[in-house]
Amino acid sequence: EQGRKEGQREGRKEGRKEGRQEGRREGRKEGRKEGRKEGRREGRKEGMQKGIKQGRQEIVLNMLKEKVEIAFISKITGFSKEEIEKLKKNS
Repeated sequence: EQGRKEGQREGRKEGRKEGRQEGRREGRKEGRKEGRKEGRREGRKEGMQKGIKQGRQEIVLNMLKEKVEIAFISKITGFSKEEIEKLKKNS
């Protein structure tokens, strides 16, 4: 009887330890998977924003080539006059 109770205690102790280890492994695996998924989402979002900004910059440059006033370009594109002057200078 005493041996059996000791065996059960040991068994529970080992079972808890194994369960915690398995839980940690599963948690890490799920965490990595979710992290990669979130990273891809953020990367796509940043890429889209960068592409949109580049497109707007091209529009600014085209408008400058057509001698459109900087104040009007700023109003239409949302770029500040300083940003437009910088684009003009660097093109």
